[in-house]
Order: sequence, then structure tokens, then C-alpha cells
Amino acid sequence: MKNTAKLLLWGVSSALLGIGCSRSDKKFLITDVSVGNLTKEIKVSQLDSLYKNDSLVRTSLEGEFRYISDERFLVYEKGHEGKQLLELTPSIPLEGESQHIQGIQIMDERFATAQHISLNSTFADIKKVYKEFDFEQLLSTVIVMPKGSNIYFAFAKEELLPAVDDAYTIESIPDTAKVKRLMINWN
Repeated sequence: MKNTAKLLLWGVSSALLGIGCSRSDKKFLITDVSVGNLTKEIKVSQLDSLYKNDSLVRTSLEGEFRYISDERFLVYEKGHEGKQLLELTPSIPLEGESQHIQGIQIMDERFATAQHISLNSTFADIKKVYKEFDFEQLLSTVIVMPKGSNIYFAFAKEELLPAVDDAYTIESIPDTAKVKRLMINWN
């Protein structure tokens, strides 16, 4: 009887722990159509209610050329010393259409894909999940874009093998290179 009670208690505890973990993990899960509780369908006008338990800061960056929109929404977590979670870039507002989030930069290492790809990942980790890549060289980073995915990664040039004729290739990224930036683009 004691063993049955212990076994039952262990089973219920395990089930509750599993349910609790899956709920909290969803807050930091990256998929093709969502980043945590943010989905592609969420309108910019809904961000305040979506992040009501966090801190949402609307900002504008004048003269910034790296984004399609000069608007930004910075999401900070309440209770973790104001840790920044995300930087959201909305689409350019078109007449008669709702504005949605187009670009997301992950700022917190707790965000990860189902395959555990996060800001803590190395290029070796990424290659285990994604097999084909597009590649772009910028001034201080290289961008790696897995084909068929809307996620992309930036690696600092300091992490790369020496360039050949001032040009980097995908082969220039060592397996040990750490992700500098993790971004998602929803067109």
C-alpha cells in the first residue's frame, strides 16, 4: 500500500511538473509563427495587452537605416531587474491595413526553438538543425539564414576564420562561433 501511494504521488508530481514546464517554456518558445506569446497575427495595437505583465517601451530611432520602420517596441521583463526580452520592429503602416510586427530581435537567452537553438548556441548547434544556408557579409558581422526558415543569426567577424581576399564564406564560421544576434523576420 505504501509503495502504491508513493508511486501514485510520484506520477502526479511528474505530471504536474511536466505541465508546469510546458506552460513556462511556451513563454520563451520560438516557432515559425510565434515568439513566446507573440504571433504573426497580433496587431501592433494589441501589444499593450499582450505585454501587460511586462514593460513595453515604444521608441523611434531617427536616421537608422538597418530597419524597414523607424519605430521600435522594446519589451522588458518585470521582476528580473528589468531584463530586456525582445526588440520588435513593426511593418510600415499601409493605408487601411493593420500594422503587425515584422522583425524581432531576441535579447534574452531563455528564448529558444524546440531544437534548443538560442543566443547561447554555436554554429555547430545550428548546423545540426539546419542543413542549407544563405549567407550575407556585412561590415562587422556575417548573417546566416537557414533556407526555408524565417530565423537568422549574426556572427561577429572576430569569431570567424581569417577572410580570403577580404571575403568571408559560410566555411569561414568555425563550429565554436557563438551567435551574436538571433532575429526573426515575418514578411
